[in-house]
Order: sequence, then structure tokens, then C-alpha cells
Amino acid sequence: MNNENNKTKDTFANILKKTSDIGKKAADQVQKGAKIVSEQTKKNIEEHKKKKYNPIFPKDFRKKDFCLPNIIEIVDDAVRREIDYCEGAIGWCDTRGETEVFHLYDEWVENSGIQFVPFWKCDNVYCVDAFDRKRYINVNSIFAKATEEKLAELANIAFCLGAKSCSVEILEANLEIEAKSLKANAKVSNTATSFSNDTYTKNKNMQSGKTISHFEGNSSPKRPELKWFQYDDTIKGLIDMRCSNANSIKSKTLELSGSCSATMSKKTAIAIDKILKVKGSVSMEKQVQKEISSKLIFEIEF
Repeated sequence: MNNENNKTKDTFANILKKTSDIGKKAADQVQKGAKIVSEQTKKNIEEHKKKKYNPIFPKDFRKKDFCLPNIIEIVDDAVRREIDYCEGAIGWCDTRGETEVFHLYDEWVENSGIQFVPFWKCDNVYCVDAFDRKRYINVNSIFAKATEEKLAELANIAFCLGAKSCSVEILEANLEIEAKSLKANAKVSNTATSFSNDTYTKNKNMQSGKTISHFEGNSSPKRPELKWFQYDDTIKGLIDMRCSNANSIKSKTLELSGSCSATMSKKTAIAIDKILKVKGSVSMEKQVQKEISSKLIFEIEF
């Protein structure tokens, strides 16, 4: 009888132990699951903050694989001073359309190593120099500066080729840009048909300006260094002709298309307009259209 009682007690104890083990495992699983959920929630919150604020910290900026966007806006750090997630950041990145923009805090400009032309100023927008990625030019003066550099480059080409004189006439189209966003759907015989009418540009008339340069001239031409016109076949042809054929050429008139030496792309111009919130007649997009439609008449005499 005692043996039976002992067996019963042992069996009951085993049942209790197994139940306790099962309960402990279940509790452990619940605790583990709760921890996973908590960690995933925390991770989701961090990812949401990163996507929302996308701060750039000094360590990010100094990484070798960090690529500066083509557009930089200098801003006051006060705009995000109250956001804990952005503490210690030097700015942030976001996109306007399909173009990335770096918003750099003014207090970090000096440490960035970036050259801003003609100088840096808070609440101003800068576009990367086409020939130097460490140099950014204020968008308010970028087209005037580009024109100035192009004229100087053409004069230098004439000088290096031993010309006696050269002139550059700038023909700028006075553009009228009409933006239409018309979209419609029509149902014909149960078939949906859609059509749209996008932005188009009209040239009203041309405006002109001319510069003239005179030199001593010589018969020992040398190949000039090219920047704006390095991919222009017309200019390269002139250089080859002057340097390769015993100076046989005496004069030449070239018509250079503005599209061959564009200051910026239309996509970049649209992104800048979104930052500046342009509503008037002056915009980067119109400036690009004007530049593409312009011509440079380059006359050179040897």
C-alpha cells in the first residue's frame, strides 16, 4: 500500500514538474516574443525617423563613399535644433523630384572644405561646378558666371592659336514658356484612351551682344586647354585645322549651340526651382531653356 502511495506521489510530482517546465518554457517563449516585438518596434521607429529626417553626421560626411549631391542649400541649424534624433548632425539630405539635395548647416560650412562661389550665405542655394566637385556656385549668378567663363575660354582659344582678332556674338532667344498640364480619359467602344499635353516653349525673338578681342598674332599655334568646349566638335575641328595644316586657315566663323555647353541639366534646374519655390517669370528652368536655345557666333582671323 505504501509503495502504491509513493508511486502516486512520484507520478503527481512528475506531472507537476512537467507542467511547471511547460509553463516556464511558455513564459520564456512569450518573453522572447515580446522582446523580439519590442526590438522590431524600436527598429521600425528608428527606420521611420531616419527616412523622415535623414540626418548627415560628421562621420557620414567623412566616409570615402559619401557623394555630395549636385545641389546644396545652406540653412540655419535652428530649424532642427529641437529634434533629438538630429543632435550632432551637420545637415540632412532629401530629394526634390528625382534630384538629391544636401541641406548644410551654416555653422558647419567652414569645416566642410567646400568652396562656395562667390561666397557662402545662409538660405542660399548652390549648384556644383561642372568641372570641380568641391566647388559650388550660387544659383543666382551661375549662368552669368558660366557665360563669362565661356567668353574667356573662346578668347584664350584664339590667343593660343595665334589669331590676330576674334569676336563672339551672343544670340539669346527671348523665350515664352507655356506650361500646360492637360490630361483626359475617353471611353470609346469600351476602350479607355488617355492623352496629355505637356510643357512647350516658343521663341519670340533673339537678343544680341558682341565682344571683340585683338592680339599680336603669330604662326606658332598651340593647343589650348578646353573646359566648356571640350566636347564641341566645331571647336576641336578648328584647333586641328590650325595646328595640323601649316597655318593654312586665315579666318573662320563658327556657330556654337548653347546646348553643347549647358550650365546645368533641366532636371537640376527644376529641383532648384522647387527649393526656391519660384512662382514668377524668373526660374532656373527658363534659364536653362534660354541657354539651350542660344547661339554663340565665334569669328576668328589669323
